[in-house]
Amino acid sequence: MYLPLDPHLVQLYLIAVCVLVLAPGPDSLLVLTRSVADGRQAGVVATLGISVGNVIHALLAAAGISALIAASPALFDVLRYAGGGYLAWIGARSLWSAWASRNQAADAPKAAPDSAPLRAVFTQALLTNLLNPKVILFQLAFVPQFIAPDLGHVGVQIFILGNIITALGALYLAGVAALSAGAARRVLSSPRVRAALDGVAGVLFLGFAVRLLLTERKFA
Repeated sequence: MYLPLDPHLVQLYLIAVCVLVLAPGPDSLLVLTRSVADGRQAGVVATLGISVGNVIHALLAAAGISALIAASPALFDVLRYAGGGYLAWIGARSLWSAWASRNQAADAPKAAPDSAPLRAVFTQALLTNLLNPKVILFQLAFVPQFIAPDLGHVGVQIFILGNIITALGALYLAGVAALSAGAARRVLSSPRVRAALDGVAGVLFLGFAVRLLLTERKFA
């Protein structure tokens, strides 16, 4: 099957993407917290939700819709505020959970925390990814640098390259889910450890929200 891609550019793209995938962000933090709190299956479901979001972003970029959003100050701001608000809401919920459990004794026996419904985990992960305008800017500013216009089918090239990071990111996040579940979940039998995890996650999500709200609409 013929793919309209420049092999040399693809090699450079793979190197760059591997570095980008390892960079911490709200997606990896969400998979980490869901895996530790709700188990490996929840982490895998969160990974699936994020991956679906990345596929949608690649499709929108290939169709030129992402460019229209980035070019419109009003649309971009709506997405930026919605994404920042959603991350802030996740962070606030984590901080509230930490605050609510602050008075529980460290040595008090505690049953394993109830797992979040998998449908809710998937939806949360999908929205976290879709409402992130940084992903749109990535598709518009980074991916086109590895396009070979002389090969034609530019939209197809954008879609394929956009989904390369989807596949590599899914593998990395699945690894995060596998490594952070299991023994880590048993540690959460300590209320203080669970409260500390919720507190740290809450602060990080709020930090990601602030950074997202400060994102500038520049992609050229």
